[in-house]
Amino acid sequence: MARFYTFAEVLTPEHIEWEVHARGLGCGREPGLVLHEVLDRNGGRYEIRMPVDERIREQARICAQVSGDEEMARIASLSEVTISLEHLRGLDPGTRIVCGYGLEDFTDAERGRLPRIEDPVDPARVFEGPFDPANPRRILRTSADG
Repeated sequence: MARFYTFAEVLTPEHIEWEVHARGLGCGREPGLVLHEVLDRNGGRYEIRMPVDERIREQARICAQVSGDEEMARIASLSEVTISLEHLRGLDPGTRIVCGYGLEDFTDAERGRLPRIEDPVDPARVFEGPFDPANPRRILRTSADG
């Protein structure tokens, strides 16, 4: 059954978002968020609120219909999600972090009902692994990678 996840982690050179920035594929500003800027916006609370993308909400709706999962139906109704930053307490306030959310662990039935993206793939946006099995947002580096 599909699972909704959130994450907030320190941005390092192994992180896929760092690689996006290094390839010039980002939005033109530095990658990630500066922890103290997030805390300043939130009155010092160790959390961040992010709008839930309509594409994710639609995928959650489809998964909820297929599986009958009430929690997934609730996720589909959210306009925003709160992500805890408590595990980042004690870090240097200037640390760059990345936060986000997504869906994973789709069943074959769920995957079969999800819309397919038919747009051509830009080879510059394809990231080759190997990826860290414990965190697929991180690329495993070899000594040859530098």
